Amino acid sequence: MKYYSSVIAIITFLLLSGCASVPPILATPEDTPLSSYEDVVLNQAQVDSVARWGGVIAHVDNTATGSVIEMVHFPLKSSGRPNLSRASIGRFKVFVDGFIDPLVFKQERVLSVLGTVGEPVEGSVSEQVYVYPSLHATGYYLWEDVEEFDYNRIQVTPFFRFGHGIGLSHGFGFDLGFPYHRTRYHGLYNERGRVRIRSGNTQSGSVNSSAGNPSNQDLPARNIPPPKSKINLEHNRKYSNK
Repeated sequence: MKYYSSVIAIITFLLLSGCASVPPILATPEDTPLSSYEDVVLNQAQVDSVARWGGVIAHVDNTATGSVIEMVHFPLKSSGRPNLSRASIGRFKVFVDGFIDPLVFKQERVLSVLGTVGEPVEGSVSEQVYVYPSLHATGYYLWEDVEEFDYNRIQVTPFFRFGHGIGLSHGFGFDLGFPYHRTRYHGLYNERGRVRIRSGNTQSGSVNSSAGNPSNQDLPARNIPPPKSKINLEHNRKYSNK
């Protein structure tokens, strides 16, 4: 009984440790209600309610008053990463009080955002009029790029194989005097598979955060030029009179 209890405890621990959790920058207190994208589209969520949305970046626009990220919405997994295998039901815009570098927040990068729901914004996709749900960001997580490649190659095992092993465990034998590990294939066969490559280029940060967490990267503030002094104005006026 003690053996089975230990096994059950180990399995339970592995299952609990394997449960995905969102990145800390996207986390909220347990009792915080989150407004879904569908609730906002159906006008069932209030402005200023907390929301955690994500998707694929379609466009980044830096203006004099801030930055706007246009997103293609995808449902989030339990880890907070957008599930690109699910269908998208629309777009939304993320308003950021800071500078967004288009070379970092590139088109088709996967992004999750925590923020508050804003008023709908009217715009267009190509020549079609579109009303965007909006989110005012307080935190973000830019997920790493993951690329998958399918491969197809021909494998050749020219030696004749026989036996289940001489003095060895089951599954071993000899190819013309050389030991080998028996497989389900022999002769000429086609091997197919998929390779997943992760870039590891994640980035997270807060927007106008007072926490000052050094592990996250706050977005830089807008570069607003200082007002011109009276001395500069008088100097320019005298120079123009010349």
